[in-house]
Amino acid sequence: MPLLLTRSFFLFLLLFATAELLMRTVFQHSMEGRFDYGYHPTAGIYERDDGRVDLLRTGGRRFFPQHFARVCPQDVFRVMVVGDSVARGTSVADCYTGHLQAQLRARGLKAECISLALPGFGARRKDLLVEQALRFQPDVVVLHVGMTNEFEDEREWNRKNEFASAHPRHWLMHSHFLRLLHSLKSQKVNGQLLPRAVLTPQGGLDAEAEEVASRDPARLKVWEQRAREVTAKSVKRAVDAGVKLLIVNQATRVGHGPSAWQLNDSKLAWTHAFSAPSVRILDMKTAFPSETLDALFIDSSHIRPEGHRRLAESILAELERSAWLPPAGS
Repeated sequence: MPLLLTRSFFLFLLLFATAELLMRTVFQHSMEGRFDYGYHPTAGIYERDDGRVDLLRTGGRRFFPQHFARVCPQDVFRVMVVGDSVARGTSVADCYTGHLQAQLRARGLKAECISLALPGFGARRKDLLVEQALRFQPDVVVLHVGMTNEFEDEREWNRKNEFASAHPRHWLMHSHFLRLLHSLKSQKVNGQLLPRAVLTPQGGLDAEAEEVASRDPARLKVWEQRAREVTAKSVKRAVDAGVKLLIVNQATRVGHGPSAWQLNDSKLAWTHAFSAPSVRILDMKTAFPSETLDALFIDSSHIRPEGHRRLAESILAELERSAWLPPAGS
């Protein structure tokens, strides 16, 4: 019997068709935006007919589930936080978004702080979230700026555009199931589980490719220039919308031992050029005395809940200095 007519082949076709059907129907919600790799404008943001907005985990964006009114009530002070895994933390309650909300409410304000922070997001994908955040009438947008995710932004941008191509070599990638398998096999977590022969040949593991790229001065220069240009675009969006913007500069812990740790954000000094009456800059390192870094940082970039609480205090102080807070009880 010819190969194409064997039972095994028909069974394979049946299983493949079933998997593809399930991906496009039963799991349609969770797969939304999965193959836009964070560049889908509204993935994970659901506006309901009753005027509520749901932020949900989807394939394209893994928001912490949150709910709020599309039109901000007049008596609510709304802050929306856009950032990466540092701003995201481990939960809404334990990240500086949640701590800031608690601190504002402790002052008698009817405050609502919403986290749009997502792991691995660099300047371009954050800009898309700034654009979305401005649609929901925030009083302040907090934009957490860093330089550690430009590799991910570039990689996902290339994947999105590559798979959108009509070239015959990408025809199989129009299958949701096959494209999911393709994207999974090169991700960092699978690098510890899958044999090297299974990993994508172009560039090998993402972690290895990122390590190589991070040592290339020309590549770093391109990323920094792009981050400047895109952040300027985000600033202009907020200014044009009449919304106040607070830029939080990520600080990285550097040194050769616990006693030598220091915080460095020199690569982000360019953000201070954006300072304006409706744009303020907060250097994250000012929130953390050097003698407490071991207790506040998990690694070189990510902070513990206590670190998030202290950063929230610094953000609150900056809002107060800028006279951006409404009167207590209003």
